[in-house]
Amino acid sequence: MTSVTPASVSPRKPLILHISSDYPNPIRTPTTNAVERLVDRMTDHPQVVVSLQRVGRPWRTYWRDLGMVGGRRLIAHGYFALPLGVGMLLWQWRLARRIRRFLAAEGIVPDIVHSHRFTFEGIAAWMVACATGAALFQSVRGEVEQKVFRLKPTYRPLFRRMARDAARIFYVSAWYRAGFERHTGADPARTRLLPNIVLNARPEIEPDAPEPRIVVALRLDALDRKGLPDLIAAFAAAGPVLDGLWLDIVGDAPPDSPDRDRVQALIAAHGLEGRALLRGPVGHEAFLSELPRAMALAMPSRDETFGMVYPEALFSGVPILYAAGTGIDGYLDGLEVGIGVRPGDVTGIADGLVRLVRDNARYRAAIRAAAPTLFERLSPEGVVARYRAEVDAATAPTAGRRREA
Repeated sequence: MTSVTPASVSPRKPLILHISSDYPNPIRTPTTNAVERLVDRMTDHPQVVVSLQRVGRPWRTYWRDLGMVGGRRLIAHGYFALPLGVGMLLWQWRLARRIRRFLAAEGIVPDIVHSHRFTFEGIAAWMVACATGAALFQSVRGEVEQKVFRLKPTYRPLFRRMARDAARIFYVSAWYRAGFERHTGADPARTRLLPNIVLNARPEIEPDAPEPRIVVALRLDALDRKGLPDLIAAFAAAGPVLDGLWLDIVGDAPPDSPDRDRVQALIAAHGLEGRALLRGPVGHEAFLSELPRAMALAMPSRDETFGMVYPEALFSGVPILYAAGTGIDGYLDGLEVGIGVRPGDVTGIADGLVRLVRDNARYRAAIRAAAPTLFERLSPEGVVARYRAEVDAATAPTAGRRREA
């Protein structure tokens, strides 16, 4: 089995151990590729990825060393833990022990341990970093962290200690920065933004002439969290201003899911047959090729970690309707490229849709003017360059991290 050891790599390239429950592997159920996109762009560094999935039955656990995959050592691990975070500390201690045994057996000494969630596997990552002397990186994903902080108040002293020990804390969810620091006392000087990477970023944006359609893209099994019922109701409530436009719903669901029927029922209940179209799944490349011709993208989500479809729309020259205080909020400060609405506020969503349609030319011009700023904040090149700088800073001799295992 191929291994990664300090002797096989340049000492100037720190070894990064990524621990993530949102990293694709051939064994687990499908998940987002947001973390994978960052790892893909760091392959000049030695990297080990432990791709996690919680399993609900102890006899279904697995550990598969998949060797070198795409320039990184990939481990697929299904670990047992009770649902809803019951006994979270125990299960994460067991997870940390399993990872440490693997590292010891393979002679792998990480310079950085990066957990791509602060809670859950972030606890295991903290334990591994403490045991190995590695610098600890923690990513903050607002949807899950906010829920755990609210439901697990007895864990707050542990979370404060983890935040204190982290060399860097990365906000994927810029909107949760204040809430996270309130709960953990994290030092703002050691925090950074780390948006998810989108593939259509460009420094110059030339919006297309729009077609009369407002688009929303989602997995139908998350339709409530994505605010689709509110959006359908708002589209109907907007009245004659939106006559001649249609709502283009791009989404997929498992074959046995009732969600397709539910969406069709919502469309019928609001009298939108012929004006709201459930298209089903569309490939990502096809979706991006169609997106520039949309009048607007609308997704008034609840507790959205980031929402990669928002910057995809902006880099396509399309203004967005998004939920304030969640999703991409916090990355668009000072830019008038969309409208933030309160989740669940059908009247406010309807008003936002009307404004995006009436002032569409102005919003598209604002996106064109904001292109350099959007690119600086959200481009893969900028995201990776800033991440590399933090890797170098955290592993510099002056950083004070011990190197022995």
